Amino acid sequence: MPWRIHAIANDFRVEDVWALPTPGGPDDFDRLVSLMTSFEPTTASPVVGTLFAIRWKLGRWLRLDRADAGLGTRVASLRDRLPDDLRTGDVETPEDSPFRPVYVTDREAALEIANETMHGVLHLGWVPDGSDGYRGQMAILVKPNGVLGRAYMAAIAPFRYGLVYPLMFRAIERRWQRLARQVAVPQEVRELSTLPRVDYADAFVVDADAHPDWTAERWARAVLEAAPAPMRTRLLAGWSALGLKNADDGNDSVLGWDLRRSSADAVLLGRDSRIGMPGELLFALRPEGLLFATFVHHRTVATRAVWAAMERTHVRIVLELLDRAAAADVTESAGAG
Repeated sequence: MPWRIHAIANDFRVEDVWALPTPGGPDDFDRLVSLMTSFEPTTASPVVGTLFAIRWKLGRWLRLDRADAGLGTRVASLRDRLPDDLRTGDVETPEDSPFRPVYVTDREAALEIANETMHGVLHLGWVPDGSDGYRGQMAILVKPNGVLGRAYMAAIAPFRYGLVYPLMFRAIERRWQRLARQVAVPQEVRELSTLPRVDYADAFVVDADAHPDWTAERWARAVLEAAPAPMRTRLLAGWSALGLKNADDGNDSVLGWDLRRSSADAVLLGRDSRIGMPGELLFALRPEGLLFATFVHHRTVATRAVWAAMERTHVRIVLELLDRAAAADVTESAGAG
């Protein structure tokens, strides 16, 4: 495959390439990026968790992961090598992740890690599967740090191939099967909007079986109000940047969105906009699961450009929020509705 990473990391060797158990359509790469950047390998199985715990403990004892052995110290980040057209997109990773983003496009993404033993790249691609569908592909590229690095990679290879990756991929497959996915917006769903005109609409579906007693409003509160505090702060800042107005005091609302329509099976939230870009969010329970839709109206030409710059980030955040709510413990979200 003519991946961009080959030109950027041309002094790295391809350690291995894996077909991921993540079948999908042409537009599902964002789902894969969201899954892989939020996936915690230690949760794949007790065996994998134990192996990682041993690795981190050895790393502390041997000082393999000290700050002066990582990115920006021992080695320069691959972001310094990026051409201008790859500097605009970014992959978001949890703050405690050892990986740091390099770049993302509509078909590939790269993250990097460095320590005393090596400088490595985790590369994700979205490839045709030969039967009119697509699947994820993961490659590991490595630049070992001398004899120590080569010995380290050789020592961990049996554990990687025999235990870690097979168990990780089973866990990834389970998560992929229940993860949110983007779908076409049904016409009957679009018609539920109260905006003067719908200039942009998207829709996502997530498995609702884990919470069969939740109403649409409880889903809305679990997705938005029960999101982690850093995510809520980011959401509020993003909505403010889009000029969206908070709900009026005294009105029923969900994280600042007016509750415009509400029934057990459907909730419509709305906000007006200071810059002429009002929006609505729909949560609807349907046979295929919870459907979440976004509707946007553009009163000016300028707001179309503003939304176009935000759309990709919007999609990634929606997928993350829906996945988290679907996986939440009932007790965790008990106060969300």
